[in-house]
Amino acid sequence: MSESNSVLIGKKPVMNYVLACITLFHGGAKEVNIKARGRAISRAVDVVEVVRRRL
Repeated sequence: MSESNSVLIGKKPVMNYVLACITLFHGGAKEVNIKARGRAISRAVDVVEVVRRRL
C-alpha cells in the first residue's frame, strides 16, 4: 500500500476524515491506512466505525 492511501487523524471533525476515506475508496483504493497518535486514536476509531457502517 502506498503512502498516498493514508489518512492522518488530527483535531478536525470526524466527518472530514470519513469524507477523505470515502474519497480514497472511490478513487480506486482497495485499502486505506488510518494513522493517529495519542488522543487522536479514539477519533481514528470513530472514523473507522463510521466508514465501516457507511460502506
